[in-house]
Amino acid sequence: MRTFAIYGKGGIGKSTVASTLAVLFAQHGSRVLLVGCDPKHDSSYKVVERSKVRTVMGLLQQKGDDGVTREDVLMKGRVPGLTCIETGGPEPGVGCAGRGITRMFELLAELGLPGDGYDVIIYDVLGDVVCGGFAAPIRAGYAKEVYVVLSGEVMALYAANNICRAVQNHKRTGVRLGGLIANLRGVPNEERVLERFSRAVNVPLLPSIPRDPAILDAETALQTVVEYAPVAVSS
Repeated sequence: MRTFAIYGKGGIGKSTVASTLAVLFAQHGSRVLLVGCDPKHDSSYKVVERSKVRTVMGLLQQKGDDGVTREDVLMKGRVPGLTCIETGGPEPGVGCAGRGITRMFELLAELGLPGDGYDVIIYDVLGDVVCGGFAAPIRAGYAKEVYVVLSGEVMALYAANNICRAVQNHKRTGVRLGGLIANLRGVPNEERVLERFSRAVNVPLLPSIPRDPAILDAETALQTVVEYAPVAVSS
């Protein structure tokens, strides 16, 4: 089983990357679990029927700690072989989203999830603040590889640096930094800035994602870009 986490600041495109990777792995025959660890619960809405998106936090509020089942939290993706889980979060201004993520992992353990029925598990995690809750996928050893989505913008680099530090702090669990994924934003000298950052943190810079209108069009159509514009992706 390959387990990895996609981290990055809010709005940097990590959920776009995570959901697209999940679809690609499934299209190539892997059994994939996509776990959304963001209170915005926006990881899976493009890959499951929107009306069927359920969140763990919402289910706990509705059914209580003892009423939630495996069937409740698992959502079947449109692509064969893809399954999703969404953490969700508390009402704005009420409760702690990081604690919600911790509770989700506790519940998954109680339900015997994720189990060994998957070839690939992808955790999509908010990285603006790497507190104990948001660090749960690496702190508890669920994810063994971490990929950080960033751009040449100052706050994206700041968040990426904190994420890299968090991974180093939990390396005893066997987690490692797999690479940096640049989602280009058109910042002056952006690729040069990213190369310098990559050398500074000693993490490889992977091939960049260019600014392409097909990605935005796919978002509007509630699809991943590999489904919406496969020709654009292959080229």
